[in-house]
Amino acid sequence: MKYLLFISTLIVLGSSLSTQLSQKPTCFLVNSPEENSNLTVNYIVSGLDEIQTDVFIRKKDGEILIKVQNTKDGKIREILKDKDNYYVCFQSRDKSYKMVSFDFDIEGVDKEYAQTEQFEYMSKELQKTQKNFQNIYRNQHWMSDRENAHAIILDQTEKSVQWCAVIKVGVLIVISLSQIYIVYNYFKDKDINGQV
Repeated sequence: MKYLLFISTLIVLGSSLSTQLSQKPTCFLVNSPEENSNLTVNYIVSGLDEIQTDVFIRKKDGEILIKVQNTKDGKIREILKDKDNYYVCFQSRDKSYKMVSFDFDIEGVDKEYAQTEQFEYMSKELQKTQKNFQNIYRNQHWMSDRENAHAIILDQTEKSVQWCAVIKVGVLIVISLSQIYIVYNYFKDKDINGQV
C-alpha cells in the first residue's frame, strides 16, 4: 500500500489533488530529494463543518513538524531538513462529510511539464486546426456571398412579378373599359323596343 501511495504521489507531484476526509488521518507521501527543501502545501476544505479540520506535516517516524488546527483553507510551509520521506496529512475532527482539494510543491525540484516533442506535435496540430478554420472561414464567406446574391435575385424577381401583375391588371382594366365603351356606343343608336 505504501508503494502505491508513493507512486501516486510522485505522479501527481506539483498537481492538484482532492480526497474525502475522515477522522483517521489521510496522508500523502512526499519525498524530499535534497536537504533543506521547501515544501509548500495549499489546501481548501469543502463540505459540512469545514473548520473542523487539521492539517499537518510529519516525518516517517511520526514526529509532527507543523500542525494547523481548525482551518478550512490556507497554505503551510515547512523546510524539510533531511533527505527523507515526509507525509502531508489531513484529518477531520468530526464525522461530517468533507473534501479537501490541495496541491503541494517542493522548491528546488526542477519540473519539466512539457517535452519538446509535445510542443512539435502540438504545433503541427495547431497548423492543421488553423487550416481547418481557414476553410471554414472561406466556406462561411462563400455561403454568405451566395445568400446575398440569392437575396438580390429574389428581390429583383419580386419586383418583376409585382410590375408584371400591375401591367396585367392595367391591361385588363383598359380592355374592360374599351369593351364597355364599344358595347355602350353600339347600343346607344339602336332602339331596344323593337321599332325601327
